Amino acid sequence: MILTTPTAECVKWRNQLLDGVSPQDVGFYRSRLDELDRTKGYVAANTWLRDSGKRIEIDKMLSRLGSMRPCVQAEAKRLSKKNINTALVWVRSVVDRLWYCEEWIMDLTGDKLSDWAKEKSRRFEMSAKGKLVRLHDDFFEFVKAQAKLAGSLFNCWDDLDKIEALIHRMFTPEWWKRQAKRQYRNIENIRRECGQVCYKQSAYVSRWGIQRFRKQRQANRAYLESMEAVNQYQESFTLAQLAQKSISNPINCKAELMTRIKGCQHFAVENGHKCWFITLTCPSKYHAIHKETGWRNSKFEAFGRPTPRDAQAHLNEVWQAFGKACSNKGIHHYGIRTVEPHHDGTPHWHLILFVNPEQSGAMLGEFRKQAYKVDGEEAGAAKRRFEARPIDPAKGGAAAYVAKYVAKNIDGLNTDGECIGIDDETDLDFINSAERVQAWKSRHGIRQFQFVGSVSITVWREIRRLKDSIPKTFLNIYEAAKANDWKRFTQLMGGMGAGRNQTLKPFYESLELNQFGEPKQCVKGLIAVTAEYLSTRLYEWTVQRVGSGSGLGLDLQEAAKPFPSSRVNNSPPRDYSRLATGGGVYLCQ
Repeated sequence: MILTTPTAECVKWRNQLLDGVSPQDVGFYRSRLDELDRTKGYVAANTWLRDSGKRIEIDKMLSRLGSMRPCVQAEAKRLSKKNINTALVWVRSVVDRLWYCEEWIMDLTGDKLSDWAKEKSRRFEMSAKGKLVRLHDDFFEFVKAQAKLAGSLFNCWDDLDKIEALIHRMFTPEWWKRQAKRQYRNIENIRRECGQVCYKQSAYVSRWGIQRFRKQRQANRAYLESMEAVNQYQESFTLAQLAQKSISNPINCKAELMTRIKGCQHFAVENGHKCWFITLTCPSKYHAIHKETGWRNSKFEAFGRPTPRDAQAHLNEVWQAFGKACSNKGIHHYGIRTVEPHHDGTPHWHLILFVNPEQSGAMLGEFRKQAYKVDGEEAGAAKRRFEARPIDPAKGGAAAYVAKYVAKNIDGLNTDGECIGIDDETDLDFINSAERVQAWKSRHGIRQFQFVGSVSITVWREIRRLKDSIPKTFLNIYEAAKANDWKRFTQLMGGMGAGRNQTLKPFYESLELNQFGEPKQCVKGLIAVTAEYLSTRLYEWTVQRVGSGSGLGLDLQEAAKPFPSSRVNNSPPRDYSRLATGGGVYLCQ
């Protein structure tokens, strides 16, 4: 005889097991239980429900994910077909990454983010000052735990001055906002793991990622237009106007990059150096999705689903090992490194390297050796991992070769303001593709361009600020910089690889303190090897809201009270006494 009516205890047990599951999922479970009750009896129904425990746990976690639920649910379903345990572990990791300081990070946007940051800073300030007043032995550990919980990258726990500055920062909502926004990277990485970043879906970044980037860019533009800088002569410019004059402007950024590349090329030709175009990619386990098929990469999942930053860290390790080997063997090279994403957001490098022809073989051999150190025998590695091609100066040289890579990664436009074509990786025009590359770079915090073995770009930028009355010691270098002659500038600065022996160096001063009591290290001018000094910062600027007529009263400073500051030095009082008792170093006002 089949018992079809569950007992009261069975009903109670079922309700407890399904508590926390979303209404739509509860409907499925109850419908299935009713069907089993009628056809096989309530004991068989209970057995089925008990065996569904891992699936129920996944559904409970999914019910908490809000806007992230659809993509995470689809990925969990795909993984469950292979192995329910794999799906459960992954969903748990998703919840851990999205749950941030008692909130879901995807919900911390707009006004809610502002209100949350104000509340967190207020609570931290009250707790910290309360512990100071009572001289709690756990004050140091409390600060450390709160910073770690917020995801702070601070690691100078043996430096009391920096700890003081950190505490001042944690008293401000702005600090908590910055920490929260850094967690947006987790959202993008999870969407990438769910297959939302690929050629067939959304190349380089997810749709969410590109939308967030556009909103942030609009907000940044509005802020720059609302603020102005006023100097001691009462000349004022909006920050947006100043940004247009800097390398924040894509036109200026491309012009500077191309000037430097052409200068390196001319320097190489003059010295008889050979030019190589090198492409370096990651092992297949760093790639999430196959472009041709759109299938998931099982090696990626087995390796723990590495992020684009993990892949970039691997490429950096290869580069550092290569650089160390070259240094040990006396192989001197210089050039530029560019980073760009594959369709699934995995970075790869393109390098233009110049080297003495006699050292070319040794350099390439060492680079190839380091590139193949990890999974060098896997299928496809010989074809894709490392590629080196010589560049013929007669066919345009390095500048012509790299111009496309510079444009496609900045704005997709040529010198005439026209789109340079279609991106093979995405099938989008380069304007849209470049926007996605910029969003990818911003979200993952990856540096796109870096020169290798060259002279100081800071000196170049600083000396170009000047217009007249140039001392003789600096005159030739000034004239080369103003003429956009990077080759001549490099020669006068000591040549490629001059390093610390360059003719001029930036001169930094750290006399002023910022609003957190830390010395502000600012470039004030240039200093020659003869110890002669040249000031390049001729104006003192105050930032304020447009039309306000006074220095900007930052909320940052207000939030740090009762540690007052002034516009002269922006520093809180430094009359703290240091107490060393039991638990460590403490801070008292």
